[in-house]
Amino acid sequence: MARDLLNKLKAEGSLKECSILVSDDSSLRNTRRVFGRDVTRLNLSRIEFRGGETGHERLAVPMEAVIEIEREGQVLYRKKKRIVKIYPRM
Repeated sequence: MARDLLNKLKAEGSLKECSILVSDDSSLRNTRRVFGRDVTRLNLSRIEFRGGETGHERLAVPMEAVIEIEREGQVLYRKKKRIVKIYPRM
């Protein structure tokens, strides 16, 4: 779903106005904000963007790491949290 929205925003030309919140190391506490103006390529499985210490390194984030997509203070997409219930064995 996030991939479809990102492709739609790219086609409209409004991806540059968006910010994307992604999780690092598959943990929800370690997050990073990627700006749409830094996105260089959208694949089926990942987002490629410029960043790093120099600002010119090519980095990639898996598409399932996208937590939230925001444009002009309005949340366009928010990943649903999955609650797994663990029952004790009897």
